[in-house]
Amino acid sequence: MKLKLIFPIMVLLLLLSVWTVSAAKGYKNGRLWIVHEPDTMSPYVNCYSGKKQIPQNKLTWQQNGYSGRCVSLNGAGQYLEVGYWQLQIHKMTVAGWFYWRGAADGQDKQSMYSQRLFTLSHNDNTYLTLMPHAKNPEKKDKDGKILDGVYMEFSMGDKKDRVKYELYNPAEPGKESFGLSQNKWHHVAVTMDGQYLKLYIDGHLRFEQLLVLGVEEMRNNMLTIGFGRWGDPTLNALIDELAIYDYAMTIDDIKALCSAPPNPASSLTKTITTAGTVSKSTTKNSDIFGLPSWTVWTVGGLIITFVALSVVLSIYNKPDNSKKDRYNP
Repeated sequence: MKLKLIFPIMVLLLLLSVWTVSAAKGYKNGRLWIVHEPDTMSPYVNCYSGKKQIPQNKLTWQQNGYSGRCVSLNGAGQYLEVGYWQLQIHKMTVAGWFYWRGAADGQDKQSMYSQRLFTLSHNDNTYLTLMPHAKNPEKKDKDGKILDGVYMEFSMGDKKDRVKYELYNPAEPGKESFGLSQNKWHHVAVTMDGQYLKLYIDGHLRFEQLLVLGVEEMRNNMLTIGFGRWGDPTLNALIDELAIYDYAMTIDDIKALCSAPPNPASSLTKTITTAGTVSKSTTKNSDIFGLPSWTVWTVGGLIITFVALSVVLSIYNKPDNSKKDRYNP
Protein backbone atom coordinates (compact mmCIF):
# COMPACT_ATOMS: atom_id res chain seq x y z
CA MET A 1 0.00 0.00 0.00
CA LYS A 2 1.39 3.41 -0.90
CA LEU A 3 2.45 5.65 1.94
CA LYS A 4 0.12 8.45 0.90
CA LEU A 5 -2.89 6.16 1.43
CA ILE A 6 -1.96 5.07 4.94
CA PHE A 7 -2.68 8.37 6.69
CA PRO A 8 -6.18 8.97 5.25
CA ILE A 9 -7.15 5.44 6.23
CA MET A 10 -5.80 5.92 9.75
CA VAL A 11 -7.71 9.19 10.08
CA LEU A 12 -10.92 7.49 8.92
CA LEU A 13 -10.49 4.68 11.43
CA LEU A 14 -9.87 7.17 14.22
CA LEU A 15 -12.96 9.14 13.26
CA LEU A 16 -15.10 6.01 13.32
CA SER A 17 -13.75 4.84 16.66
CA VAL A 18 -14.13 8.24 18.33
CA TRP A 19 -17.64 8.64 16.90
CA THR A 20 -18.62 5.29 18.45
CA VAL A 21 -17.15 6.17 21.83
CA SER A 22 -18.82 9.59 21.83
CA ALA A 23 -22.23 8.45 20.59
CA ALA A 24 -23.93 8.86 23.98
CA LYS A 25 -24.92 12.52 24.14
CA GLY A 26 -26.28 14.51 27.05
CA TYR A 27 -23.88 13.27 29.73
CA LYS A 28 -22.00 15.70 31.93
CA ASN A 29 -19.21 14.35 34.12
CA GLY A 30 -20.41 10.83 33.34
CA ARG A 31 -24.02 11.44 34.35
CA LEU A 32 -27.31 12.16 32.59
CA TRP A 33 -30.03 13.42 34.92
CA ILE A 34 -33.48 11.88 34.45
CA VAL A 35 -35.06 13.36 37.59
CA HIS A 36 -33.21 15.92 39.69
CA GLU A 37 -34.82 19.35 39.73
CA PRO A 38 -37.18 20.86 37.12
CA ASP A 39 -34.53 23.10 35.60
CA THR A 40 -31.88 20.33 35.39
CA MET A 41 -33.97 17.64 33.74
CA SER A 42 -32.20 16.44 30.61
CA PRO A 43 -33.79 17.44 27.30
CA TYR A 44 -33.26 13.81 26.24
CA VAL A 45 -35.93 12.65 28.72
CA ASN A 46 -39.34 12.23 27.10
CA CYS A 47 -42.51 12.29 29.19
CA TYR A 48 -45.73 10.40 28.49
CA SER A 49 -49.24 10.27 29.81
CA GLY A 50 -51.47 7.53 28.46
CA LYS A 51 -48.82 6.78 25.77
CA LYS A 52 -49.14 10.36 24.53
CA GLN A 53 -46.02 12.47 24.77
CA ILE A 54 -46.34 15.56 26.94
CA PRO A 55 -43.96 18.48 27.66
CA GLN A 56 -41.69 18.18 30.68
CA ASN A 57 -43.45 21.12 32.29
CA LYS A 58 -46.66 19.08 32.41
CA LEU A 59 -45.13 16.66 34.92
CA THR A 60 -46.22 16.92 38.52
CA TRP A 61 -43.37 18.04 40.76
CA GLN A 62 -43.69 17.87 44.54
CA GLN A 63 -41.81 19.76 47.21
CA ASN A 64 -41.30 16.74 49.47
CA GLY A 65 -38.74 14.77 47.51
CA TYR A 66 -35.87 12.87 49.03
CA SER A 67 -33.74 15.90 48.25
CA GLY A 68 -35.55 18.99 47.04
CA ARG A 69 -38.35 18.45 44.54
CA CYS A 70 -39.36 15.13 43.03
CA VAL A 71 -41.51 13.83 40.19
CA SER A 72 -44.82 12.15 41.01
CA LEU A 73 -46.03 9.41 38.65
CA ASN A 74 -49.70 8.75 39.33
CA GLY A 75 -49.94 5.12 38.21
CA ALA A 76 -52.54 6.12 35.61
CA GLY A 77 -50.47 6.08 32.43
CA GLN A 78 -47.56 8.38 33.26
CA TYR A 79 -43.96 7.34 32.58
CA LEU A 80 -40.60 8.68 31.42
CA GLU A 81 -38.37 7.48 28.61
CA VAL A 82 -34.75 7.90 27.48
CA GLY A 83 -33.88 6.83 23.96
CA TYR A 84 -31.29 5.09 21.84
CA TRP A 85 -28.46 7.60 21.56
CA GLN A 86 -28.07 7.97 25.32
CA LEU A 87 -27.82 4.22 25.91
CA GLN A 88 -25.18 3.05 23.43
CA ILE A 89 -22.59 2.45 26.13
CA HIS A 90 -21.01 -0.81 27.20
CA LYS A 91 -21.04 -0.11 30.92
CA MET A 92 -23.67 1.78 32.84
CA THR A 93 -25.50 2.42 36.10
CA VAL A 94 -29.12 3.44 36.62
CA ALA A 95 -29.61 4.78 40.14
CA GLY A 96 -32.13 6.86 42.04
CA TRP A 97 -34.62 7.18 44.87
CA PHE A 98 -38.12 5.68 44.70
CA TYR A 99 -41.07 6.18 47.05
CA TRP A 100 -43.41 3.42 45.92
CA ARG A 101 -47.09 3.83 46.78
CA GLY A 102 -48.46 0.47 45.64
CA ALA A 103 -51.73 0.32 43.73
CA ALA A 104 -52.98 3.65 42.40
CA ASP A 105 -56.29 5.11 43.52
CA GLY A 106 -59.22 3.45 41.79
CA GLN A 107 -57.18 0.45 40.62
CA ASP A 108 -57.35 -3.17 41.68
CA LYS A 109 -54.91 -3.84 44.51
CA GLN A 110 -53.43 -6.70 42.51
CA SER A 111 -52.19 -4.19 39.94
CA MET A 112 -49.30 -3.34 42.26
CA TYR A 113 -47.69 -6.68 41.45
CA SER A 114 -47.30 -5.73 37.79
CA GLN A 115 -45.73 -2.30 38.22
CA ARG A 116 -42.13 -1.75 37.12
CA LEU A 117 -39.50 0.66 38.39
CA PHE A 118 -37.88 0.69 34.95
CA THR A 119 -37.34 -1.40 31.84
CA LEU A 120 -34.40 -1.33 29.45
CA SER A 121 -35.51 -2.96 26.21
CA HIS A 122 -34.90 -3.65 22.54
CA ASN A 123 -38.02 -5.73 21.86
CA ASP A 124 -40.35 -8.13 23.64
CA ASN A 125 -37.62 -10.79 23.84
CA THR A 126 -34.59 -8.63 24.68
CA TYR A 127 -34.93 -6.56 27.83
CA LEU A 128 -33.98 -5.91 31.44
CA THR A 129 -36.88 -5.15 33.77
CA LEU A 130 -37.10 -4.42 37.50
CA MET A 131 -40.26 -4.69 39.60
CA PRO A 132 -40.71 -3.41 43.19
CA HIS A 133 -42.91 -6.38 44.13
CA ALA A 134 -43.90 -9.14 41.74
CA LYS A 135 -46.10 -12.00 42.85
CA ASN A 136 -46.69 -15.25 41.01
CA PRO A 137 -47.76 -18.35 42.99
CA GLU A 138 -47.19 -20.44 39.86
CA LYS A 139 -43.47 -19.65 39.81
CA LYS A 140 -41.85 -21.82 42.48
CA ASP A 141 -38.35 -22.91 43.36
CA LYS A 142 -37.31 -26.45 44.26
CA ASP A 143 -38.41 -25.91 47.87
CA GLY A 144 -41.92 -24.81 46.85
CA LYS A 145 -41.31 -21.14 47.67
CA ILE A 146 -42.96 -18.72 45.28
CA LEU A 147 -42.02 -15.49 43.55
CA ASP A 148 -43.21 -12.85 45.99
CA GLY A 149 -40.97 -9.79 46.21
CA VAL A 150 -38.45 -7.65 44.35
CA TYR A 151 -37.96 -9.15 40.90
CA MET A 152 -35.39 -8.50 38.18
CA GLU A 153 -35.38 -10.28 34.83
CA PHE A 154 -32.91 -10.20 31.96
CA SER A 155 -33.74 -11.71 28.58
CA MET A 156 -31.89 -11.62 25.27
CA GLY A 157 -32.33 -13.37 21.93
CA ASP A 158 -35.17 -14.98 20.06
CA LYS A 159 -37.23 -17.94 21.22
CA LYS A 160 -34.86 -20.54 19.75
CA ASP A 161 -31.64 -19.12 21.22
CA ARG A 162 -32.69 -17.15 24.25
CA VAL A 163 -30.71 -16.21 27.35
CA LYS A 164 -32.92 -15.53 30.35
CA TYR A 165 -32.21 -14.86 34.03
CA GLU A 166 -34.83 -14.39 36.73
CA LEU A 167 -33.53 -12.95 39.99
CA TYR A 168 -35.70 -12.91 43.12
CA ASN A 169 -35.83 -14.08 46.72
CA PRO A 170 -38.48 -16.84 46.99
CA ALA A 171 -40.97 -16.43 49.83
CA GLU A 172 -43.17 -18.88 51.66
CA PRO A 173 -46.86 -18.35 50.84
CA GLY A 174 -48.58 -16.24 53.47
CA LYS A 175 -45.37 -15.05 55.10
CA GLU A 176 -43.38 -11.84 54.91
CA SER A 177 -42.08 -11.16 51.42
CA PHE A 178 -38.98 -9.38 50.16
CA GLY A 179 -40.79 -6.69 48.20
CA LEU A 180 -39.83 -3.02 48.24
CA SER A 181 -41.72 -1.61 51.20
CA GLN A 182 -44.33 1.01 50.37
CA ASN A 183 -44.52 4.64 51.45
CA LYS A 184 -40.83 4.86 52.22
CA TRP A 185 -37.85 6.19 50.29
CA HIS A 186 -35.53 3.51 48.92
CA HIS A 187 -32.37 3.90 46.88
CA VAL A 188 -32.27 1.53 43.90
CA ALA A 189 -29.26 1.00 41.63
CA VAL A 190 -28.61 -1.43 38.78
CA THR A 191 -25.10 -1.77 37.37
CA MET A 192 -23.74 -3.56 34.29
CA ASP A 193 -19.97 -3.73 33.81
CA GLY A 194 -19.71 -6.12 30.88
CA GLN A 195 -19.35 -9.08 33.26
CA TYR A 196 -21.94 -8.79 36.00
CA LEU A 197 -25.47 -7.52 36.39
CA LYS A 198 -26.04 -6.26 39.94
CA LEU A 199 -28.97 -4.83 41.88
CA TYR A 200 -28.41 -2.73 44.99
CA ILE A 201 -31.19 -1.60 47.32
CA ASP A 202 -30.38 0.98 49.97
CA GLY A 203 -26.67 0.41 49.41
CA HIS A 204 -26.82 -3.36 49.86
CA LEU A 205 -26.21 -5.89 47.10
CA ARG A 206 -29.48 -7.75 46.51
CA PHE A 207 -28.82 -9.72 43.29
CA GLU A 208 -25.73 -10.53 41.24
CA GLN A 209 -25.62 -12.43 37.96
CA LEU A 210 -22.67 -13.24 35.70
CA LEU A 211 -23.49 -11.61 32.39
CA VAL A 212 -20.94 -11.47 29.61
CA LEU A 213 -23.20 -9.28 27.50
CA GLY A 214 -23.25 -5.53 28.06
CA VAL A 215 -25.94 -2.93 27.61
CA GLU A 216 -24.49 -1.99 24.24
CA GLU A 217 -25.45 -5.37 22.77
CA MET A 218 -29.12 -4.50 23.28
CA ARG A 219 -29.28 -2.41 20.12
CA ASN A 220 -31.98 0.24 19.67
CA ASN A 221 -32.32 0.48 23.43
CA MET A 222 -35.08 2.31 25.23
CA LEU A 223 -35.04 3.00 28.97
CA THR A 224 -38.57 3.38 30.29
CA ILE A 225 -39.09 4.65 33.84
CA GLY A 226 -42.28 3.41 35.44
CA PHE A 227 -43.45 1.15 32.63
CA GLY A 228 -42.58 -1.90 30.53
CA ARG A 229 -43.49 -3.16 27.09
CA TRP A 230 -46.36 -5.42 27.95
CA GLY A 231 -49.29 -3.13 28.75
CA ASP A 232 -48.79 -3.43 32.50
CA PRO A 233 -50.02 -0.83 34.97
CA THR A 234 -47.69 2.16 35.21
CA LEU A 235 -45.77 2.99 38.36
CA ASN A 236 -47.42 4.83 41.25
CA ALA A 237 -44.45 6.45 42.95
CA LEU A 238 -42.38 9.51 43.71
CA ILE A 239 -38.98 9.57 42.01
CA ASP A 240 -35.97 11.67 42.91
CA GLU A 241 -32.25 11.98 42.08
CA LEU A 242 -32.57 9.45 39.25
CA ALA A 243 -29.77 9.34 36.69
CA ILE A 244 -27.90 7.20 34.18
CA TYR A 245 -24.14 6.98 34.62
CA ASP A 246 -21.83 5.95 31.78
CA TYR A 247 -19.84 3.59 34.00
CA ALA A 248 -20.56 0.74 36.40
CA MET A 249 -20.52 2.06 39.96
CA THR A 250 -18.74 0.23 42.74
CA ILE A 251 -20.39 -0.59 46.04
CA ASP A 252 -18.54 2.37 47.59
CA ASP A 253 -19.92 4.70 44.90
CA ILE A 254 -23.45 3.52 45.59
CA LYS A 255 -23.09 3.78 49.36
CA ALA A 256 -21.89 7.34 48.85
CA LEU A 257 -25.11 8.11 46.94
CA CYS A 258 -27.19 6.53 49.70
CA SER A 259 -25.43 8.52 52.40
CA ALA A 260 -26.52 11.83 50.88
CA PRO A 261 -28.73 13.54 53.49
CA PRO A 262 -32.45 13.67 52.70
CA ASN A 263 -34.44 16.83 52.46
CA PRO A 264 -35.43 17.69 56.07
CA ALA A 265 -38.88 18.74 54.79
CA SER A 266 -39.51 15.39 53.07
CA SER A 267 -42.23 14.19 55.44
CA LEU A 268 -45.10 12.70 53.45
CA THR A 269 -47.80 13.51 55.97
CA LYS A 270 -48.57 16.65 53.98
CA THR A 271 -48.22 16.68 50.23
CA ILE A 272 -47.83 19.93 48.36
CA THR A 273 -48.30 19.32 44.66
CA THR A 274 -47.42 21.89 42.06
CA ALA A 275 -47.01 21.77 38.32
CA GLY A 276 -43.34 21.84 37.44
CA THR A 277 -42.03 24.84 35.56
CA VAL A 278 -39.16 23.72 33.42
CA SER A 279 -36.79 26.30 32.08
CA LYS A 280 -34.36 25.48 29.34
CA SER A 281 -31.57 23.32 30.71
CA THR A 282 -28.58 25.28 31.90
CA THR A 283 -26.33 22.36 30.99
CA LYS A 284 -24.55 23.08 27.77
CA ASN A 285 -24.07 20.01 25.66
CA SER A 286 -21.38 21.75 23.53
CA ASP A 287 -22.05 19.49 20.58
CA ILE A 288 -20.43 19.98 17.17
CA PHE A 289 -21.80 17.87 14.32
CA GLY A 290 -23.64 15.79 16.91
CA LEU A 291 -20.44 15.05 18.86
CA PRO A 292 -19.01 16.53 22.07
CA SER A 293 -16.77 19.48 21.28
CA TRP A 294 -13.70 17.84 22.82
CA THR A 295 -14.08 14.97 20.36
CA VAL A 296 -14.19 17.23 17.33
CA TRP A 297 -11.19 19.24 18.52
CA THR A 298 -9.24 16.04 19.21
CA VAL A 299 -9.99 14.64 15.78
CA GLY A 300 -9.13 17.98 14.20
CA GLY A 301 -5.79 18.00 15.97
CA LEU A 302 -5.07 14.48 14.79
CA ILE A 303 -5.94 15.37 11.20
CA ILE A 304 -3.65 18.40 11.28
CA THR A 305 -0.87 16.26 12.75
CA PHE A 306 -1.27 13.60 10.07
CA VAL A 307 -1.36 16.19 7.29
CA ALA A 308 1.81 17.80 8.63
CA LEU A 309 3.53 14.41 8.81
CA SER A 310 2.42 13.61 5.28
CA VAL A 311 3.90 16.86 3.99
CA VAL A 312 7.17 16.31 5.86
CA LEU A 313 7.48 12.73 4.63
CA SER A 314 6.64 13.70 1.07
CA ILE A 315 9.39 16.33 1.13
CA TYR A 316 11.83 13.95 2.75
CA ASN A 317 11.14 11.24 0.19
CA LYS A 318 11.12 13.58 -2.80
CA PRO A 319 13.50 12.26 -5.46
CA ASP A 320 16.64 14.27 -6.13
CA ASN A 321 16.40 15.50 -9.68
CA SER A 322 19.56 17.56 -9.51
CA LYS A 323 21.54 14.68 -10.89
CA LYS A 324 19.94 13.18 -13.96
CA ASP A 325 21.17 10.16 -15.81
CA ARG A 326 23.32 11.10 -18.71
CA TYR A 327 23.20 9.03 -21.86
CA ASN A 328 25.96 8.99 -24.32
CA PRO A 329 24.88 9.65 -27.87
